[in-house]
Amino acid sequence: MRKRAAKIISVTSVRRALDEDIRGRSRRYLFSMIVRTVCFILVIIVPSWPIKIALAILAVVIPAVAVLVANAGREKGPAPIVVEERGAIELHRSPLLGEGEFLR
Repeated sequence: MRKRAAKIISVTSVRRALDEDIRGRSRRYLFSMIVRTVCFILVIIVPSWPIKIALAILAVVIPAVAVLVANAGREKGPAPIVVEERGAIELHRSPLLGEGEFLR
């Protein structure tokens, strides 16, 4: 039995997996929170008032920017590449599988 495929898409052109995307955004957020903590510690340690004020402002602004970056959504990659517009897909029936069962 033969069936017509609408299009075949190259796997190498697919966006990153959702797990990887979330992991990357979490790392960026964690890094910015570490930088914020360092800014707070430096506010206590640094004796110069202008530098203290700049570090305090930075420590207050970083969380808002970090949340915006973390929640920006998935990356917009290039559209998937269509390898073949119309191809033939052959369906193979296996005597080991029942009706509606799939091989994983």
